[in-house]
Amino acid sequence: MTSTARASNRPASLSREKIVKAAFQLAKKEPLNALSMRKLATKLKVTPMAIYKYFSDKDELTAAVIDLQMEESKLVPHELDASDWRTWIRESFLRMWDTYYEAPGMVLYMSHATGFGPAVLNWQNEVLKVLINAGLTPKQALTAHAAMSELATGSNILVPIRQQGIERVFPSIWSDLKAGKVPDPAELSNGNVSVVDYPWLVMCGMAMLEDMQDSRSAFINELELILDSLALRIDANKQQK
Repeated sequence: MTSTARASNRPASLSREKIVKAAFQLAKKEPLNALSMRKLATKLKVTPMAIYKYFSDKDELTAAVIDLQMEESKLVPHELDASDWRTWIRESFLRMWDTYYEAPGMVLYMSHATGFGPAVLNWQNEVLKVLINAGLTPKQALTAHAAMSELATGSNILVPIRQQGIERVFPSIWSDLKAGKVPDPAELSNGNVSVVDYPWLVMCGMAMLEDMQDSRSAFINELELILDSLALRIDANKQQK
């Protein structure tokens, strides 16, 4: 078959980059449909077989889409000094949280991934390098990476669940939040919830309201607890040398 004949098998307007970008847009809004070659083909106005000329299977396409997400998210903060490990790590995982928050569908999409591309592996490698150079052992660095990754992912998944909890247990508080009003903490014990039944929940009511109003800040506070623990571990490792 001549090169001209082979080229005619692919739509002139189709390319690997175009397919990945289209799948990325679907993944952000419709993660399950993004895994459907038929749905993607419809979006691109081609046949499913046309996509398979660029990708051997869905796994290869999924890895390419996740890599695109990583590249656009700039999870490796090259502009920061890696010797300031805490600032570097905080910024990297905060960008990860922001990415998931802006495109929540990507969390579900990534759960179907069976492999990762160079962008993902490069980010993981850079995070581990920063943590190990800061003074953690390879095992500690790997555990820390997993904990912060799972925190960023889980925090985003739990945002709507937390909101549902507030709406069910504290309806008047939730009504104020939806209306853009500043809730009155006193309403936490005005009959909607018994202080006797939930004493610690009521005690932490103000903090809970702050978390509901600013999930990003709540994640930062959670991340800081992990960073505090890592700082103590790094100091302990240095003292043992």
